[in-house]
Amino acid sequence: MSTDATTVLRVGSTFDAAVVNRVVEGLAQAHQKLLLDLEALTDEMVRLPSLLEGWTVGHVLAHITQQGDSIRRIFLAAEQGQIIDQYEGGMSARVAAIEGAAQRSATEHVVDVRRSIYDLEGAIASARQGWFGTARMVSGAIASVADLPLRRWREVEVHHGDLGLSELGGDGPESWSLNYVRHDLPGMTMQFKAHGPMGFNDLPSQVRTLAPAQRLGWLLGRVSIEGLPPAGLMG
Repeated sequence: MSTDATTVLRVGSTFDAAVVNRVVEGLAQAHQKLLLDLEALTDEMVRLPSLLEGWTVGHVLAHITQQGDSIRRIFLAAEQGQIIDQYEGGMSARVAAIEGAAQRSATEHVVDVRRSIYDLEGAIASARQGWFGTARMVSGAIASVADLPLRRWREVEVHHGDLGLSELGGDGPESWSLNYVRHDLPGMTMQFKAHGPMGFNDLPSQVRTLAPAQRLGWLLGRVSIEGLPPAGLMG
């Protein structure tokens, strides 16, 4: 199962102010819910295993923080007309940074998550020409800057659920907001269908009957269905 919730490339994106406004609002709400839920985080919780194999809760929080920082870097560079890599030093540097930060205390994690969130929201709020730029994501894909708020929203919702802590509002796809699911499910479904022969691949019948959050969970590699291979969209 992929730990990165943002490796899917949406091609052909254009800047639509109304859509961006709704997504940025949804992202801000997801950020605030995460911060509110993390008020109850303890040092013991940080060391617990998350729903992601090989990662503790601390690893997931470190990734949420650093992914936010990476999107902020992209926005700031795009405003200057530059195209940069999502993570300075690439995947190896990303992995090393997560490992280095995973062992922090609960207080340190919460402080850095909050700092990262407001740094990113400031960069988004101040963006002008940067919205029309592009960036090289850690997967190697070229992405539109205008798509990044939705990618970040996905990151926050999905990894909040990956914490596996129901007492902190994070317990898999069922913890994802309905607003997020409504925004991301159509596009992810389209991505899956486009991967088939001649650009069409219908959702398996077992998936079509699932509730929307579970359907999106399967597309994002967070829900397994017996007898059915993964969707294969996540890198």
